[in-house]
Amino acid sequence: MKSRTAISMLVVSVLAFTAMPSFAQQGRGAGASADRAQQVDRDRTYDRDRMADRDRTFDRDRTQDRDRVDMPDQARDRDRIHDPASLGDGEIYGNQLMTKAERDQYRDGLAKAGTAEARQQFQAQHEQTMQQRAMQQGQDLVPPGQGPIYGGELMSVQERNEYREQLRLVDSDTERQSLQARHREQMQARARALNIKIEEAE
Repeated sequence: MKSRTAISMLVVSVLAFTAMPSFAQQGRGAGASADRAQQVDRDRTYDRDRMADRDRTFDRDRTQDRDRVDMPDQARDRDRIHDPASLGDGEIYGNQLMTKAERDQYRDGLAKAGTAEARQQFQAQHEQTMQQRAMQQGQDLVPPGQGPIYGGELMSVQERNEYREQLRLVDSDTERQSLQARHREQMQARARALNIKIEEAE
């Protein structure tokens, strides 16, 4: 009986001893899997950060490129201010109401205005003169860069000139869009009252 018990204990000991390496191996396998998962997470975080840095660098380079592209235009605008002789007829406010001699006289007067403040005063006086002339002659006064007015055929000359002047003096695109939206509503209401269709212009 004792020998049978001893044999049983010996068998159990042998089995336990042989199972230990397997359990240890499983433990190491689980630890290795956890390490690999952590490494994958670290790699993903690194790749995400690197892509974000690359995107920021790309945006910065694109902004710098755009600024460099805009610089020649800005330089040309400054040159026009400092060299009024380079002003084209279409760049002079009210040019359609002026003779060639008057346009040349305007360029000469602008050139003689030595400071920015003097140029502003000269231009303000010129604009007032053109507005008075347009009113007296019943002529449209179209500022440089502006085209046809939406519903202009339903407006008087004075209304068109007042609207153009409002557009010319707005400070931002948001204000301009708001002004144009209100104008369109007014013209559409006027067209419905007259039972006519407005051709797109703006």
